[in-house]
Amino acid sequence: MTLHRILATLPAAALLLAGGAASAQTAEEKLAAEVTKLRQEVEQLKGRADEADVRARDAVVLGDIPGSFRLPGTDLSLRLYGFVELDWVHAFRGDNSDIDYSTFAPYLPINGSPQARKTNRDYLDVRASRLGLETAYPTRFGVLQTKIEGDFNNEPRTGNAAVYGSDRNVFTQQQTNSYGFRVRHAYGAFAGLLVGQTWSTFMDVDNSPETLDYNGPIGSTFIRQPQIRYTYGTPDYGSFTVALENSSSYALDETGAALASSHSRLPDLVVRWDKGFGWGSMSIRGVTQETRVDDGASVGQARGWGAGGTVFVKTRGNQDFLSVAVTYGDGIGRYFNYVEGAAFDSAGRKVLLERALGIVAGYQYKVSPELRFNLVYGFQQNFDNGYTDFARANGLDSGRFGVNRMVQQGHFGPIFTPVKGVDIGVEGIWADRKTLAAEHGEDIRLNFMAKYYIN
Repeated sequence: MTLHRILATLPAAALLLAGGAASAQTAEEKLAAEVTKLRQEVEQLKGRADEADVRARDAVVLGDIPGSFRLPGTDLSLRLYGFVELDWVHAFRGDNSDIDYSTFAPYLPINGSPQARKTNRDYLDVRASRLGLETAYPTRFGVLQTKIEGDFNNEPRTGNAAVYGSDRNVFTQQQTNSYGFRVRHAYGAFAGLLVGQTWSTFMDVDNSPETLDYNGPIGSTFIRQPQIRYTYGTPDYGSFTVALENSSSYALDETGAALASSHSRLPDLVVRWDKGFGWGSMSIRGVTQETRVDDGASVGQARGWGAGGTVFVKTRGNQDFLSVAVTYGDGIGRYFNYVEGAAFDSAGRKVLLERALGIVAGYQYKVSPELRFNLVYGFQQNFDNGYTDFARANGLDSGRFGVNRMVQQGHFGPIFTPVKGVDIGVEGIWADRKTLAAEHGEDIRLNFMAKYYIN
């Protein structure tokens, strides 16, 4: 190739080289831009993942017990529950509200007495309002559960006793209607073992009829106390339960005063059997306890016993139910709602046990999911034995605080649930008592209730 031709091709080669260099530079820039873009997208995805992780950690997760939530970052389930309740009571006759804001038929004023002549009293109360906390924590041996619950049905501790006497309710209503918070339930349960305070094993809560009145029907068992309880459940033969529960001796002396001298040496022993069926359920219970009085000079003791059974029957295609409970025994007064239970003959140094029978029957009729009616009847009978002989001999068979021969009580009314979490009801209540001296006392009242549930 001649020099002339070489010189002629130099500009074209220069242009080609320049174009290649430019193309290489453009590709590198594009690659850098793509890398930058990818980095930005990765950072965005990472940010979204972190945000999702935070949301997941803060999210409310359903717990292991109904109505509960799981504490974020743990396996602990928590359930806060309770309700706000207002009761408006109109007592037509036989004013008994200074004993208890709800019915207390065993101490109804005797007909003809000044208390019985007090009529048409109204009062409003929120003491039944309740608050509780349940927890559940899974373990390799089962779920560990705890429960703490209380209400405000505690006596007021303020007021001038010299002015208002023992009824400090008067002072409380004149001021702020403040009542003390008290423990109802406080227990833990694990692998069938319950330790703490709750309803007595001798009490059948699940199969009891529903009433608006706080105390419920006479003739039923009604008591909460500390206990150690073990339940063994079987798929075919039901549940078997045994419990050791707090023992408390309570007896009347010759003047009618209560000797709250609890010197029992052993806890009360309760055994129980429960079984569910397609038509309903059954429960059979037994209790034995020692009543022991030691006043420093005389000691007396006696062992009481009691037996109870409940039958719960579903009716009308499982919409309604009938519940019947029977309880009988010697010296089981404090398990009843309500009997004294025992008397102490200081001269003979004997504890005399009351023999009593209680019957409760209740029927619930559901008109619709929003409306239900309850009809409940309770009856309690005191039988003649050494206890009633002691009462008659010492003049404890008459008057407002006299020993009863019979007490009965009826409840009837509707409960309306307009929305979930709200109950509005009214209940008519009639009660009657007859002392050993054949005196009568009677109570007729209406109880209006509004209840707003927390959970």
